Amino acid sequence: RRTGGLYDTVFDVDTERERAQAQGLEPNGFSFDGADSADVDDVLNRAISAWFDKREWFHSLCKRVMEQDWSWNRPALDYMELYHSARNKTS
Repeated sequence: RRTGGLYDTVFDVDTERERAQAQGLEPNGFSFDGADSADVDDVLNRAISAWFDKREWFHSLCKRVMEQDWSWNRPALDYMELYHSARNKTS
């Protein structure tokens, strides 16, 4: 579900190519907006269909996701930059 940290890290393969590219990434998963069973059912069906009908593509998606940097290095550097910027404004 597109909330919080998941929204920041999961870019839907069908609908969020531009948003992913704006972050320097490729779409990397399946996500949904709503919180009802129909939305969950839809996203699961899309993922399961990809597994059965586009197996080679699905494996390339898995490989691409495993190659992405999920460490805290980038967020930590971003936070340090923000901290120093705020500190310099008060000096």
